Amino acid sequence: MNRMEIMEQKHKMINLLLDAIDTGAMNEQTIDRFTYYYLAVFLEAAQQLENGKELYWKIKSYLENINVKKLRKQDKIIVGFIANYASSWIGEELYQLFSQSDKFEPYVFLIANHAPGQSQTQIIEEYSKNLTYFQSENLRVVQTMDINTGIQYTWEQMGIKPQLCIWLTPWTALFRESFHLLNYSLGILHTYIPYGMMVADNEAKKFPYDQYNQLLHNLTWKNFEESRSSLEMARKYSFVDGRNAIYTGYPKMDAFYVKDLVENDPWDALIQKAGNPNAKKIIYAPHHTLASDEPVNFSTFASNYLYFLELAEKYQNETVWVFKPHPHLVYKAVKEGIFANPEEWDAYVQRWKNLKNAEVMKEGMYHNLFNRSDAMILDSVSFLAEYLYVHKPLLMLTRDGQYYNDFGKELMKVHYAAAGTDEKAIEQFVTDVVLNGNDENKEMREEFFADNLDYMKTFGKNAAANILNRLSWN
Repeated sequence: MNRMEIMEQKHKMINLLLDAIDTGAMNEQTIDRFTYYYLAVFLEAAQQLENGKELYWKIKSYLENINVKKLRKQDKIIVGFIANYASSWIGEELYQLFSQSDKFEPYVFLIANHAPGQSQTQIIEEYSKNLTYFQSENLRVVQTMDINTGIQYTWEQMGIKPQLCIWLTPWTALFRESFHLLNYSLGILHTYIPYGMMVADNEAKKFPYDQYNQLLHNLTWKNFEESRSSLEMARKYSFVDGRNAIYTGYPKMDAFYVKDLVENDPWDALIQKAGNPNAKKIIYAPHHTLASDEPVNFSTFASNYLYFLELAEKYQNETVWVFKPHPHLVYKAVKEGIFANPEEWDAYVQRWKNLKNAEVMKEGMYHNLFNRSDAMILDSVSFLAEYLYVHKPLLMLTRDGQYYNDFGKELMKVHYAAAGTDEKAIEQFVTDVVLNGNDENKEMREEFFADNLDYMKTFGKNAAANILNRLSWN
């Protein structure tokens, strides 16, 4: 269709939606005949109107009230966690609370990513790895793709469909066909839990709109915010002024409040491999944003990926290391020419494994990995906030082009930082802060954590319980 035909189609969709509401034809029995494409088209039009914000909120709330009324009558509500990566899983606590409830029946709907630059083979391989992880966690996992052909199933083929969705990513463009947000029926309620702590910005100061003003943020019934800063930014940047945003704390962090957490980590085997029970445990976590045309630029991997191998080997008698790359780094590094092909990436990973004091951890929960570590070196973004929950020192690797939102700017004041190319400063962090214990920023970090991130102290309960309480059907 040409531009004029698309505009005419959207105009018809808006009229159909509003006519159904005005005439009373929109109700519990008919709402499933419409998809979220209708509401998204109306959102697009409303942004051009003087009173569009209030009009959109009124229509959105009307539709949500139909769904809430319908769900209140049901004995069981099928909850779908919309997941695309093992690393974005929000933890067991919320899932288990749903399972224990008489009202909710939770499932994990694992959706395949269609990220730019990925081949069909890479999509299938990535999906298979994530599927294996979720299945190993004894969760009720709904497989949405044939891992032999890469063909995605339809809702009808799967035989189950969520009535309340909890999205773990706002990047809905990664999904295709039935699983793209626009193709869900309007009879499904959507909520969102951030996949990470929102810290980054870009040179144009527009990235917070990606963090808080994407399509999902404005279509959801409720968005559960991880911090006070996140709630403030939702109110500042989203089209709906954050009226669907609620501060609950971050479920992924709930496990950090659990004593004697049972969760696999590589440290014991690594200590045994290295032969030094007193070795300091360091995590190296590089980000994937290598290219200059990325929405944000944080990765320093291109300038130091070989140096960190040398550093780990140099201090093989005093330290043990876990290399934890972002899941996207493998194909980004190939795309940017750091490695000629995936096989060269695999060879690099194998070099880490071959060190007597190092191991690799790509996916899975990382609470014990963090808890039992002594320090982290990274250029990842969300971990700047998440690592504060374990009260250990962190070194952020910097480069030109890194920018932070208001929350990120405050975080950088309490962490150590060094240029990703400054090998001397990086080594000094290892020797002075990690090995010798000269952690001068500790008191400052603790004060910031107590004031901004300690939701257990604020609410007296964890984030999962806060979220479940907000999903009230009484």
